[in-house]
Amino acid sequence: MDLRQLEYFAAVARHRHFRRAAESLYVTQSAVSQAVRRLEAELGLELLRRRPGAQPPVEVTPAGEDLLARAEAILADVAQARAAMDEHAGTLRGGVRAAATAGDALRVAAELARFGREHPGVRIALRQCTGTEVVDLIVSGDYELAIAALPEGVTVPEDTVTATALRAEPLVLLVGPDDPLAGASGLKLWDVRDRPFVLAEPGSALRGSVLRACAEEGFGPVPLFEVGEPAAVRMLVGAGLGVALVPESWAVVDGPEVGVARVAAAAARHELTLLTRTGGAVGPVARLLAEHLRAALG
Repeated sequence: MDLRQLEYFAAVARHRHFRRAAESLYVTQSAVSQAVRRLEAELGLELLRRRPGAQPPVEVTPAGEDLLARAEAILADVAQARAAMDEHAGTLRGGVRAAATAGDALRVAAELARFGREHPGVRIALRQCTGTEVVDLIVSGDYELAIAALPEGVTVPEDTVTATALRAEPLVLLVGPDDPLAGASGLKLWDVRDRPFVLAEPGSALRGSVLRACAEEGFGPVPLFEVGEPAAVRMLVGAGLGVALVPESWAVVDGPEVGVARVAAAAARHELTLLTRTGGAVGPVARLLAEHLRAALG
């Protein structure tokens, strides 16, 4: 057996699913299947029992459970050995998988780019998804860390995930470039109660923050557009199709010219959280990237 076979087998055993294991490894499903078949043939044992149509579609046999514990220990030792040798060489190598909620991926991507320039030997992967999906990716171990704006009702299991609150970003109102409100300070949201709003997608933390800020002033916004991507929001606002209450960093996104107004609502804040695996489950590259993100966004 070799390390790659153990890595692929361990991924399938954790996920109880060949396709999801392949996605987490960034390889094809056929490559994972072939590696597991070769491993089973070499050992003369069935490690994973395929169950088409069942949930989950893969069952780990007693022999597989025994090998999984040993494989995870071996893979952890190899990762620690590589990290120790990198320290001797004065370099940082390896890979890290990060996730971010849709509206926050732009800020995270900028920091990942800076981290990548500082550590060219590191492979970085970034996945954009919802707040609920972000937590699931960290819990499953597929991703080492995430930056997320967590919607109300999303719980973080403290036994497997460490949540660190980052700097709360103020929300600003984007309006058309020639709008009389452009450049205003201390604006009351009540003044735009009759305007159409560009809101983030339902279930997102940003949408919840905007609804709370508007409710604080006694109205509910009319969402003609439900868009959570910063450039698309600027496009719609710049065309005069609505106003948008968004994180301050969105005001400098490349795109059509827009006007910016500062609002007085106390609830107009965008809360970010750094999520990492608890304890020794975080590798050296992920730990260093987490420190970088804490310094940049915390």
